[in-house]
Amino acid sequence: MARIPRNLILEIDCQTHKIWRGHNKENNIGTDDEKLTYLTYLNELLPKQLNELNAFDLLSNHTHELFEIKDKIQFSNLMRDHHSRYGMFFNRKHNRQGKVAYQRPKTCLIECDEYSIQATFYIHANAVRAGITKNACNYKWSTHNLYAFGKRKDFMKYVKFPKWYMNLGNTWEDRRRKYRQLFDLYIKKNGLITQTFLYNYFFGNTLWMLEQSKVVSDWTKSRTKSPP
Repeated sequence: MARIPRNLILEIDCQTHKIWRGHNKENNIGTDDEKLTYLTYLNELLPKQLNELNAFDLLSNHTHELFEIKDKIQFSNLMRDHHSRYGMFFNRKHNRQGKVAYQRPKTCLIECDEYSIQATFYIHANAVRAGITKNACNYKWSTHNLYAFGKRKDFMKYVKFPKWYMNLGNTWEDRRRKYRQLFDLYIKKNGLITQTFLYNYFFGNTLWMLEQSKVVSDWTKSRTKSPP
């Protein structure tokens, strides 16, 4: 099956949830120095980008990242350059060759703020879901503490808050307090269930997802038609 063009599953001024997984579920980012290197390379590329990094969570064998898309070509180049650089670092460190990632990064287009909030909470609950900690505040390699308490580490210096976060209150403390309340409510309501955007190209209301999926389906059919 042909790869779906990024152009069909990215939209300007919309967010996308990106997942990058290790080959064969291997720990492609398993140690603290590997996580730091991954973020260092990303931070070296972000200032050259119009696209904005909004949130992330790094586990041992995959990453979750949330971007707001401003330029589709730049975003594709960012992923290619970032992962190529990191892959070379990882192979050198472990004296190995071959694939580091399972496949190209998976991206899921997010319809609007309502679903952006859910995606952000899902990302920030990832370490809890994985059994690494019982409290998301205790996990270092996540932007949860930045949203919840304003604690910005050097490796998240280019993270920008989405519009919905800025609308949570008139002051930073108001926004942080409201975020913590909403995050706690999300955990109580949803628990640690896996959400649909992990497997789909789109995350939003049912009608919108059907409309977007039809565009992809039509493209796929056009590629598989036999010549006359």
